[in-house]
Amino acid sequence: MRAFEPVSDILNEAVTTGLIPGFVAVAGVGQNVRYLYHGGQAQVYAERRPMREDTLFDVASLTKVMATLPSALILIERGCFSVDTPLSTYFPQYAYGPKCRVCIGHLLTHTAGLKVSNPPLWERFSQRNEIVEAALAQSIENEPGTVVQYSDVGFIILGELIERVTGISLDTWVEGQVFRPLEMHDTRYAPWSVTNVAATEVRDGSPTVGVVHDKTARAMQGVAGHAGLFSTAMDVAHYLMMWAGASKLIDGRLLDQAVLPKTPETNGNRGWGWVLRGDSQDISGERWPSTVASHTGFTGTSIVFDRPSHTWACLLTNRVHYGRDVNIATLRRRFHTALGSAFFNG
Repeated sequence: MRAFEPVSDILNEAVTTGLIPGFVAVAGVGQNVRYLYHGGQAQVYAERRPMREDTLFDVASLTKVMATLPSALILIERGCFSVDTPLSTYFPQYAYGPKCRVCIGHLLTHTAGLKVSNPPLWERFSQRNEIVEAALAQSIENEPGTVVQYSDVGFIILGELIERVTGISLDTWVEGQVFRPLEMHDTRYAPWSVTNVAATEVRDGSPTVGVVHDKTARAMQGVAGHAGLFSTAMDVAHYLMMWAGASKLIDGRLLDQAVLPKTPETNGNRGWGWVLRGDSQDISGERWPSTVASHTGFTGTSIVFDRPSHTWACLLTNRVHYGRDVNIATLRRRFHTALGSAFFNG
């Protein structure tokens, strides 16, 4: 469609100018895919592999909203806990001092006040149980609910919470309760094959392929609440269709609640898991409605959706294959702005 030509031009330019190796992009309204396009290379260094429509990507922090968030919402809907449930209900490390005021909702909105781990957990620990215990022992530096501080540690704790409540591992739970019902057949914490996975960062002269890029998630054997998931553009589309339309998996009223602002009078604008309009990490661009929600992943991934208009979009790139300092913030905003123009002004 002619309305989407500027979108394709932006992506092709990013490849030809050497900003990103490759991409797969998909967007639509409700259950209908209106735009699907791919280009560039899944791998450049060591060997060249062209990008495919079904290439698997390490989606990095999209794991937070594609695995951990829906799992938490399902358990909330089933009455297992609520956003107001104190963490001390499950973790004795939160029973004393200011930590006793931290609730599950604070973790979902990144307002638990958790201090940034320095040095990072992966530098100090190499076993899953050690990292979980260190995350639970992490101190807080702000009063819960007062400051938005993006936190991997908070979602590591949420992943552990889901395992303790369900009695099964996070990867097994999310595959059975989220991915299968949504027909996300190619999404999992460890891809079946490394032959069709977009390469990420080059380390010690070799590209990382089929191994989680995030070092803390890697130390946790690839399964964590904050990172570790691999997926394809069409599987991400199936997930976004749930958020942008009617859902048989999670009650629509709960999805509505999740994208309402939960962090008034703070330095950010967050829903449960999601980045909302006006937050410093919002990459939705200029043309989407004010009700838009979004999230990004460090490897070069991003998703955007708007529940009232049922519109959604996904851009998967392997930008870290060219180095972790490659900045695609402008590309993300240009891409989503162009899509917004196609959907809302076309």
